[in-house]
Amino acid sequence: MKRSIKNIVLFLLLASYTIFYKVYLFPNHMKYSEIISAAFLVLLFGLAVYLLGFRKDKVSYDSKNILRVTLFYIALAFIIMYGLGVIVGFLKNAYSRDLLTLLDNIMAPIIMIVMIELLRYVVIWANRDKKVSIISFTILFIVFELFMSIRSLNIGDNYLLFTQFATIILPCIVKNIVLSYLCYHIGYKVPIIYRLIMDIYLFIVPIVPDIGDYLNSVILVALPIVIYMNSFSIIDERSKRTEYIFEETRFSIYDIPVTVALVGLAALISGFFPHYMIGVGSDSMSPKINKGDAVIIHKINKNTTLKVKDIIAYHKDDQIIIHRIDSILEENGKKVYKTKGDANNGVDGYNVYPKQIQGVVQVKIPYIAYPTVWVMEYFGKGR
Repeated sequence: MKRSIKNIVLFLLLASYTIFYKVYLFPNHMKYSEIISAAFLVLLFGLAVYLLGFRKDKVSYDSKNILRVTLFYIALAFIIMYGLGVIVGFLKNAYSRDLLTLLDNIMAPIIMIVMIELLRYVVIWANRDKKVSIISFTILFIVFELFMSIRSLNIGDNYLLFTQFATIILPCIVKNIVLSYLCYHIGYKVPIIYRLIMDIYLFIVPIVPDIGDYLNSVILVALPIVIYMNSFSIIDERSKRTEYIFEETRFSIYDIPVTVALVGLAALISGFFPHYMIGVGSDSMSPKINKGDAVIIHKINKNTTLKVKDIIAYHKDDQIIIHRIDSILEENGKKVYKTKGDANNGVDGYNVYPKQIQGVVQVKIPYIAYPTVWVMEYFGKGR
């Protein structure tokens, strides 16, 4: 049987099962769906080895260094996540700590992870001269994982669909591309270790940092990209036949502060610190603050004194409005605020209550929020 036909057989079997899982198995037999999927992947891997063979994954100097890089950045990611958790708090893990229940929860996912990465390895190493086959199977692995993890797509709501893409779909795409790259160059061990740590730890740890979906997705996208960048450097050095010493690589000097800066910026945008940044989507405060600018807001507390002419950010109808305080009134013995956009003709026709106010605008950064504003407007949520 020609190799192309063998590839088609394996591709169609995995694609057919992916559809079967989504359409029938999960909706009707959710309790057993992971066990059945694990069993299927074991059989499919066995068939792949029979059809395409299995090349021994040799331990090389490059693979050792890339494993060290991978473990280092995974550890750094956990330090950042749990470090932020000290600031924003932790959530109790919803998974049971009972040993038997824990084993029941993780056995099927572990088998699925190992089998899918071994299958990736067999297919990639059998098709090293056929990049189209590697790309096709990588896309199929992405679809398979998404079908296993996404219960339903929010097709009717563009904004929720965009959020789902940013927090689930994009991290999955980036991760699988990098795993295929690593598998192509150094084998299956590093991809398996990466996935066993990053995909299984949530079942095991007693508490998780309450950093939110947005920042979590930033880390899940940034982590494989940083691993890829450093792995590429190692592999490129080998191709140039120069010695690569892990302890002397530049990532340990330059990439750490860059990574911390990027995560810090994400945390600033996400509002975890006393100051946070948001984009402005209207010209109601022009010329002081224009559409596409970003503003840094200082959060207020009960001891904060607000004054007339302060520019504040407050919630109204699921939006954040940035307007200037025009006057301060009293209602039932408590302060309420009348606001006005500098570019508007009149005062806003509603009162702003203290519980609505998020903070006071302190700094403007021109133009940098245009991409965010464009995306939000495109998906129907522009401010």
